[in-house]
Amino acid sequence: METITLGKSILQQRKEKGLTQEALANLLGVTNQAVSKWEADQCCPDVQLLPALADIFGISLDELFGRNYCPTQTVISELPWADDNGLRAVLYLGHRLQQHHLIDRHQKEKTLVEFHYSGPALYVNSDFTVVCENCLIGGSVTAGDGVVCGEVHGNVNAGDGVKCGNVGGSVTAGDGITCGNIHGNARAGDSIRCAQIGGSASAGDSIYYQK
Repeated sequence: METITLGKSILQQRKEKGLTQEALANLLGVTNQAVSKWEADQCCPDVQLLPALADIFGISLDELFGRNYCPTQTVISELPWADDNGLRAVLYLGHRLQQHHLIDRHQKEKTLVEFHYSGPALYVNSDFTVVCENCLIGGSVTAGDGVVCGEVHGNVNAGDGVKCGNVGGSVTAGDGITCGNIHGNARAGDSIRCAQIGGSASAGDSIYYQK
């Protein structure tokens, strides 16, 4: 049976969570080179980083060190998604989970709900407004309504407007977009205000580039 080293465990968990070495490094406040050396078993993370690593991966410290670690373990759940440590906000009507196309029937409930979160997150998926102003999102943000957040390494997809910092991927919004740099494409139902757009841009109104 192959021994799972700490480096191999970090590598496996990072890939399972869909994080790049850069995204993990940013969440921990270290360099890409440090993460690369950990995964190659050339050195170990500082002991103070181990709890944060376990929290990001959604596992215990024992599992992080390969004790009772089972990559093929099945999570038993009645919910229609895996236990992947992602943040989700959804709407239930009684015991019935409401899908995106049904939520418009409950517009009153939708407009009264905002999903607030502070701290690092792998990604956020919400049927409602997402407010994560003091967050670093390592993946993408998807919202049925608006998005107000800090830096996002992945894509942002919102049913309403988007206000955020720099975005590593693309931004799609039903209303306007106000962001820092957008490395991918930008699609807005209203105007776009940002520093730079790395890809293509289309807006229902004007596009402004801010310095």
